[in-house]
Amino acid sequence: MNVLDCTIRDGGYVTNNKWEREPLKKIVITLSSAGIKYIEIGNTLGLGMWHGSPTPHTDEYFMEACMPYKGDSMLGMFFIPGIGRKEDIAWFQENGGEFVRVGANATTIETTFDYISYAKSLGLWVSCNLMKTYTISKYNLVRMAKGVIDSGADCLYLVDSAGGMLPNQVSDYVRSIKDFYDISVGFHGHNNMQLANGNSFAAIQAGADFVDGTLQGLGRGAGNAHIESLVAICQKANIIPNKCNVLELADEGERVVGGLVHLGNTKREINIGINNFHDSFTGLLEESSRKYGVDPDLLMEEVCKINVINPSEELFDLAALRLKNGRRFDYAPAYAHKNI
Repeated sequence: MNVLDCTIRDGGYVTNNKWEREPLKKIVITLSSAGIKYIEIGNTLGLGMWHGSPTPHTDEYFMEACMPYKGDSMLGMFFIPGIGRKEDIAWFQENGGEFVRVGANATTIETTFDYISYAKSLGLWVSCNLMKTYTISKYNLVRMAKGVIDSGADCLYLVDSAGGMLPNQVSDYVRSIKDFYDISVGFHGHNNMQLANGNSFAAIQAGADFVDGTLQGLGRGAGNAHIESLVAICQKANIIPNKCNVLELADEGERVVGGLVHLGNTKREINIGINNFHDSFTGLLEESSRKYGVDPDLLMEEVCKINVINPSEELFDLAALRLKNGRRFDYAPAYAHKNI
């Protein structure tokens, strides 16, 4: 069982992808010294994001800042089809990259297959990350996983993008894959319901081979699972050996990124978890709530009854107009699969 760290990549949502070389160096040294084998670096949206984005750093910048300090750890980057290109994967491998995590919304996972095969042909370790896993049923998860496996992926990652899943749901998803296929399974959780660590442990108990964490839980929105606590939990449960000094890891983590982490969850972050709303649509939410003078939290709930994957501006406006006129959608949220 492995704990993978994505402090630099997911923490970029907090720093707006602005990382100085010194903290990057300290993060990698801290993690490598603690025996964390897999360290994900780079911009938030992964390889190639810098091509069409005002993000301040290139992929090369991250490699130059991190590579000399990785020790025995492996460095990897995220990859999203349509943002990155095959040339970016090839460049990464040629310059010492060792693993790539190819991600897409769970409902469009077929877009990853060609890139997974290509990355495997280069000799990289490859995972397929099913973003917003909760938007598909266990049946569809099992059905779609076959394409991931046929593409050659080493690991299938379940992703609680909104931090709203419960431990029993995570366990059921993990087991549904493990019961059918011989492939490693990973879990990436967010902390909107303060369950990122609990969900990660539930995934491990159900047979997951990888779980993600970040130093001090640094990450998008309410943050990620705290890697310091994850390691401590796994050591206490005799899942991983006591090679890492957890208190030293926590001390260094607080020293390096502590000032970037906020304590506790805001009302908005909790509501995101309740409704499985992805906070990348916060701008549309706030714009429509202002335009029609309605409560953004109620508007979030209404929109998520219809679409938690990629809600449009039109949907936000329609739902806001209905709320303004005292009308609400009278059916279950879009993510409430009966067979979870």
